[in-house]
Amino acid sequence: MGYKERRVKMIATRAAPHLEPGEQVQTGFVTVTGSGIFTVPAETLVVTDRAILIVGRGEVRRVPRDFWFGKPSGMYYKIELDRTYKVHRQWYQEVIAADEALREMQTHDDPAAGEH
Repeated sequence: MGYKERRVKMIATRAAPHLEPGEQVQTGFVTVTGSGIFTVPAETLVVTDRAILIVGRGEVRRVPRDFWFGKPSGMYYKIELDRTYKVHRQWYQEVIAADEALREMQTHDDPAAGEH
């Protein structure tokens, strides 16, 4: 199993106990605290077709799925959700994928939106 497959499996494993029946994982990424060589993994943000799950040590929070993450840049990208989360650039593909999935969901719900 390659690096990317291990990351996908890790996200799915962390999300599994917290998913509602029929809920599908779209993507996910790990956030960090600290900076430079002193970073440590904090929460995992799991993006589903219904919500954003914030999976931390011993707790899980659900926030609405209608959040746009934006275009990540720099070494660490800050996301302002229920608080500030820092994402290392190794996870930027997943951050971008979350916005792409939301765009597809909104276009699917409103076919006229794809014409603008």
